[in-house]
Amino acid sequence: MKFDFSKLEKMKQELQKKVQFIAENFSEKPKDIVEYLKFKTKFYNYSSRNCSLIYQQRPGAVFCNSFKAFKDMGYSVKKGEHGMKILVPTIKTYLHIGDDLIPLSKSTAEQKKAYNLNQIKSEQKLYFKVGTVFDITQTNCPPQDYPKYIDIGYSSEQHAELYKVLKNYCKNNLNCPVNENNLSSVALRGYYDPENNEISISKNFDDTTKLSILSHETGHAVMHKSSKANKKPTAQIEFEADAVSIMLHTYMGIEIVESRQRHISNALKEMQKSTDYTPEMLTKSLEQSHKAFKDIVDGINQEFNPELIQHQETATATIQQPILPNQISNMGFTQSM
Repeated sequence: MKFDFSKLEKMKQELQKKVQFIAENFSEKPKDIVEYLKFKTKFYNYSSRNCSLIYQQRPGAVFCNSFKAFKDMGYSVKKGEHGMKILVPTIKTYLHIGDDLIPLSKSTAEQKKAYNLNQIKSEQKLYFKVGTVFDITQTNCPPQDYPKYIDIGYSSEQHAELYKVLKNYCKNNLNCPVNENNLSSVALRGYYDPENNEISISKNFDDTTKLSILSHETGHAVMHKSSKANKKPTAQIEFEADAVSIMLHTYMGIEIVESRQRHISNALKEMQKSTDYTPEMLTKSLEQSHKAFKDIVDGINQEFNPELIQHQETATATIQQPILPNQISNMGFTQSM
């Protein structure tokens, strides 16, 4: 049976509309952004767009994987369960045959042999196909096994050590030293200096509070060091740092206080007042914040809990596919889908 590519394209367009709907909905209910960001911490190995798709289709999801991946893990999807549609990146190889580009999959045996011997020029192109994932609650995996696969983050007892680990991440990965000072104002808890690429934190707080402050300033250090990033409106810069901070708070077991929720909600409202504002701008900010959060968490886990990274990469290996970075930028998508 011939595959209907027009149907596939229609499905992809529908999924993109779902992503856009999320951004448009926050225009009506800015406070919902906090719940959405908390949800995304469960799926930091997915792209921001696929997090949006999972959230839109199953907001109660906790751990998602493909049908085959769950089967490989020893579990079966329950009969009658409907999966969630996501966009899965895939790379196709094309051969230069004369003036034509021929898909490697459709080339002759002779052409494939020449390709394997590097005798034919080739190139790769990035495409997105529609994939299906299921939540672990849709399988026969017993709830007592969930902790094997669900990253529950860290406890409050670990905040002192996490603070040290995050300071080391800033110094070693971002070349951004973190200084503890007696700041001039009691109200000034900390700040990021993009010109000198350094963070200052008030020393007059407990470990949990210092970790909370540092999470926000680390968001700035990751996202707003370049002169191009600093040309963004102030409200957008604060929104992005708050987004990273809220995801880190959730992941590290820090309470998201009302003032933090109010701050990001107000930053979003200010963004939306701009004459240049579009829902696409918010989508882009969320994508960049999501990537920054993932980079920071990977850095923390690499030092604090390296076994966790190895386990998660194994558990999601069937979904995470290799992508060429230069092709990603051309598509307007983040690297991990």
